[in-house]
Amino acid sequence: MNSKTGAVDPSTHAESPAALARVDNPSADAAAVEARESAAARAQLNRLMGELQDVRKQRDEAFRALEQAHQETLFRLARAAEHKDGETGAHMQRVGAFAAMIAEAMGCPPDYCEILYKAAQMHDIGKIGIHESILRKSGPLTSDEWRLMREHPRIGASILAGSEAPVLQLAAEVSMAHHEHFSGAGYPQGLVGEAIPLSGRIVALADFFDTLSIDRCYRKAHPDAKILEMIRERRGQQFDPRVVDAFFAILDRLVLAREAINAAEDIADVTESDGDWCLIF
Repeated sequence: MNSKTGAVDPSTHAESPAALARVDNPSADAAAVEARESAAARAQLNRLMGELQDVRKQRDEAFRALEQAHQETLFRLARAAEHKDGETGAHMQRVGAFAAMIAEAMGCPPDYCEILYKAAQMHDIGKIGIHESILRKSGPLTSDEWRLMREHPRIGASILAGSEAPVLQLAAEVSMAHHEHFSGAGYPQGLVGEAIPLSGRIVALADFFDTLSIDRCYRKAHPDAKILEMIRERRGQQFDPRVVDAFFAILDRLVLAREAINAAEDIADVTESDGDWCLIF
């Protein structure tokens, strides 16, 4: 206001354009506040999402470590079962390698072959539940002893059951099925033909080939020529013909793998479960 005239001086009293805009448009203030709050909320949400991702990562790492420890425990249990039966860890690795190589020769996917290599090594884990007086008996088993021995596939499958890990799921399948016969004369379920899981059909032959080639408390090792003759005779009866054909197609490689594992056994512990089967020879 002019002190002399009493008139209002526009230069000293006028509001700024922004202030006038807020007076004329009060919703602008609300929109600005809403924008600031929205930005703050988004920033907080981003922080929370980052923290959640960190928690999930830690959870996944802990789960993997727990699963690895679980698998390692079961591998050690399988190894204990082999020792209880008078075997060494090399038998486990040979059967795993043979099974993976046969599966590869049959055209199975690489991932399946990798998993089967580990799963097959636990085929006899159920023998941990069979008394040593039966496992190491030098003479023929009685009917009661044989009945108990025939339970080791079920025992192994029950030990391995319930895991979400693919290798342990396949190992449970192998344990249950590796004594089934293609003709239906095997145990424990008497499955016939392709009703037997492929993993069991493959491991049945891999285990037969290796077990007969080593000394046992109740017999001496058979020469390869005899074992191969027995396998041919059992084609279509005890063994899946396709598995037998794949076996003979890569027989030279299987023998080389056996020799490499046996050589390694002489100088080192070969019972590590996570080696590369495809690099054995």
